[in-house]
Amino acid sequence: MMTANQCTTILNMVRLLKIYNKLLISLFLISIITVSFAPALAFQTGRIEMDDIFVDYSKLDRSSIEAEAEYLFYNGETAESKEDRLKFFDLAMGKYQLLTKIDPSQIYPCVQLGRIYDEKKVDRMAKEYFYRATNLNSRDPYANFYFGEFFYKRNNYKRALNYYLISYNNGYNNSYDLNLKLGKTYEKLADLIKAREFYEASLKMYPENTELQEKIN
Repeated sequence: MMTANQCTTILNMVRLLKIYNKLLISLFLISIITVSFAPALAFQTGRIEMDDIFVDYSKLDRSSIEAEAEYLFYNGETAESKEDRLKFFDLAMGKYQLLTKIDPSQIYPCVQLGRIYDEKKVDRMAKEYFYRATNLNSRDPYANFYFGEFFYKRNNYKRALNYYLISYNNGYNNSYDLNLKLGKTYEKLADLIKAREFYEASLKMYPENTELQEKIN
């Protein structure tokens, strides 16, 4: 006959075998589920990644996206509340970013993105897009004017002047806004002779500006 210790040992072994069998069954079921669902998951993941990589942006309707972007940007500029202003700018931003993917050689959407980030006070991103625009064409008057605006708002008048002058010398010499801003910039830099020159040019374009007339006097 078996002793009490032998019976206890056998009972423990039986219990261990039952636990081991349960573990084997669980692992088997998990492996079946994994094998069943893995192809579907891999397919879905692969499809998303392939779509992201191989989107043909040239197939998108660029003109309608441009129109939407301009409409949203205009509403952002004219919105009365800050909340609405930021909402429209955020929506416009998505459209302009899409335009940069449709045609990466286009300067205009880069400048608009720079202007939006400027409004949102995200300086690093604003400069990134302004640099991207001026790298595409270092003499582009539109890009240089708004890069100048970026630095003017931050009281960096010497850098602002540099970009304003590039804009002025490449097609924007008849711009009232630019002539006025050049006058203000030279005044900030204490060059009153130059300031007067550009103030007078501005006044010729907009004689109704009595405040400017008083400043010149």
